[in-house]
Amino acid sequence: TLGIYPVTASLIASFLSALTMLGMPAEVYTQGTQLLAVLFFVPIISFVTGEVYLPLFHNLQLDSSYQYLEMRFNSTVKLVSGGFYTFSLMLYMAIVVYAPALALEQVTGIDVDISCFLIFFVCVFYTSVGGIKAVVYTDAFQLFFMFLSAFCIMIVATREAGGFMAVYEKNYQDDRIQLFNLDPDIRERHTFWGTFLGFGFIWLNVFGVSQTQIQRYLALPTIKDAQKAVRLNFFFMIFLILMMGWLGMVLYAVYAECDPITAKQVKTKDQVLPLLVLHVAGDIPGLPGLFMAGVFSGSLSSISTGLNSLSAIALRDFVPPKTSAKLTSVQQALLTKVFSLLFGIIGYALTFGVRFLPGMLEAAVTIGGVIKGPIFGVFTVGMLLPWVNSTGILVGFFGSLFTVAWIATGGTINKHFIPYHSRTSPSYPSNLTGCPANWMSDFKPKEPSVLTPLPGHLPLYDISYVWYMLIGAVITIILALITTIFTSQNLKTLDRKLLSPVLPKLWSCLPGCLSRRLNVWWESIGEDSNRNEFEIKSLEIK
Repeated sequence: TLGIYPVTASLIASFLSALTMLGMPAEVYTQGTQLLAVLFFVPIISFVTGEVYLPLFHNLQLDSSYQYLEMRFNSTVKLVSGGFYTFSLMLYMAIVVYAPALALEQVTGIDVDISCFLIFFVCVFYTSVGGIKAVVYTDAFQLFFMFLSAFCIMIVATREAGGFMAVYEKNYQDDRIQLFNLDPDIRERHTFWGTFLGFGFIWLNVFGVSQTQIQRYLALPTIKDAQKAVRLNFFFMIFLILMMGWLGMVLYAVYAECDPITAKQVKTKDQVLPLLVLHVAGDIPGLPGLFMAGVFSGSLSSISTGLNSLSAIALRDFVPPKTSAKLTSVQQALLTKVFSLLFGIIGYALTFGVRFLPGMLEAAVTIGGVIKGPIFGVFTVGMLLPWVNSTGILVGFFGSLFTVAWIATGGTINKHFIPYHSRTSPSYPSNLTGCPANWMSDFKPKEPSVLTPLPGHLPLYDISYVWYMLIGAVITIILALITTIFTSQNLKTLDRKLLSPVLPKLWSCLPGCLSRRLNVWWESIGEDSNRNEFEIKSLEIK
């Protein structure tokens, strides 16, 4: 077991990757502050994680969260869900490596491919040698540099931008400060509902059922310690997210009169923050290096976490049980090292593909929504809806996966031809009136192109990327329940330990007569399973 504070630090570091440190300021710079409304959902995430998902996993003490799906449904559900999760996590690792590599290229000129290779090499080495304990303690060490670098750059950049009030007033005057855009249109890129519910459920998926976080919860000795770690995690995470949001506002205050993306001083919006660091801190010894240390700390923590989780999933879920049972502990440890190396090589190879995606934050959320939304629905159904069996959940999973993949693919393709123009979001920065002469010497304005929609364009393709996760989970649940009409779970054979212990707490608040009936029904679940266990124990005693 590990201490509560290293585990809490590891939870924060593994989630707040380089993607957060580069992508979130870039998103606030280009789209305003509405994205930060997700912080209002944090207390809900903390409560639901600690009361619904965490107690079940902690009671079962499984090496892989996907082992639960085999116990609740069958091995097919486990393999399908685990396989798609593995694929999405490898894509995510490629994205969070490529983002800081772009930043390093902007700051030092080091080739992107060399940076990506070195990150994967370092992570594979210490993940293989030290396992989960090495990952947790290095995460805690890296989190320190993430906070330190973000704080120092925030102070220096705010001072260079004219101070706190100057930054705030510039963003306020240009209508960049939004938190309560209550427009119900799900085509709008960022609204209060989209960030509160859309991004909120993305975070709930990460902290509620993701293997990367479940491993850390189970490293703590008691459920109380795990719940405390969840609360501390969100408390400190709020501060870092607010710092990233403020840096996005500073970016706008500095570059409002000269957008470096339009001026072609950077390739993507994820390079704007490194450019700012060079401008405001280039003459301060060590500060650009400290910034890069923080960015790469975020990347290293996410990659090491991902490799460790994927190795555990591969060993427990993909290796046949008969083969795994024959392996000694030393052989199993060696096999996890081989898996870490293999996943590291695949992740590095995928960096050559993710560079063609749009902004890194949007790409990660889109991929995660398409794949992890249905997976989140599978776990939620398994824990809260005892009537659904393996047939129902597979129908729900694949129906949801194909539907959300179709919407996301159509949206990604069509926005290059005729993107949806928001009615409520701030305009994208494009002003060049305040650019220095050396920026504009070789600048050639881009000829405006005539946008024509592709044949077969549907309004569904304009849905904002933030909704993909929630849509995927909801479709999974609905299709699983519909299928249950035709084929359902035998509740008498279902082990009650595989359902969330929060269920009896929910109906304890109902009127007495209804609550008593539900308690009787709850006690009837698993009658045959409990009877069989009792008979087996009686035979063992005899």
